[in-house]
Amino acid sequence: MKRVLALARFSAFAAFSVFTAPLAAQYSGSSPDEMPRSAIGGLALHYGAPQGAFATNVDGVFGINGFLGGRLGSSPFVIRADLGYSIYGSETYRVPLGSGPLGLIRVDVNTTNNILVGGLGLQMGHPGRQVNPYVGGSVGFSYFFTSTSVSGSQQSSSESFASSTNYSDGTFAKTLFGGLYLPWGPGGSSIDVGLRYHWNGEAQYLTSRDITFDGASNPVLHPRHSRADLLTFQVGFALGRR
Repeated sequence: MKRVLALARFSAFAAFSVFTAPLAAQYSGSSPDEMPRSAIGGLALHYGAPQGAFATNVDGVFGINGFLGGRLGSSPFVIRADLGYSIYGSETYRVPLGSGPLGLIRVDVNTTNNILVGGLGLQMGHPGRQVNPYVGGSVGFSYFFTSTSVSGSQQSSSESFASSTNYSDGTFAKTLFGGLYLPWGPGGSSIDVGLRYHWNGEAQYLTSRDITFDGASNPVLHPRHSRADLLTFQVGFALGRR
């Protein structure tokens, strides 16, 4: 397992090195009219493969992330702020709303295991008229939380009428990322295909197997504690503006 984790980290750093050289050459020979646009933003869907000890507890994560950034002067560097949300497990129970007449009403009790991440960092590379690679890194936070909501059996979980956070933990996080901007249509739009490695540090979290019920039907939590690193693959779009 340690060899696999080391290989994943080496691959991430190798990708960083491979992308950086052509980027530096690209911008050093560019005219002012060809330089990147001053502001960029994007939105993407991602799948995350848990790494190390996290992989023994979690199968995978799915989510969405977005970013906003601005170019630093006339340099090829962009300062960017990222925010992402992932779900790594969920479970639904259909139960009576209560005893007596309330037993005639069925409700769904939805429990989800979530990760909220945010970061601030630097990126080299920018959407443009050609295929452009990009690399970067950021520092920020990862927030692991499990929440439960109640909704009617004919409603979606987003229409819940009661909710609660069952357990949560926050960590300092670092991220290294790289990818390609593939031009798509006019106006500076690009398809964004990339990889990210998230060092989330030691975290305490719940999975769907970690909530049980005692003899009185009271919930009992069994938090897990491990490193919670992720390797994610994303596909989305990015847009640049001067």
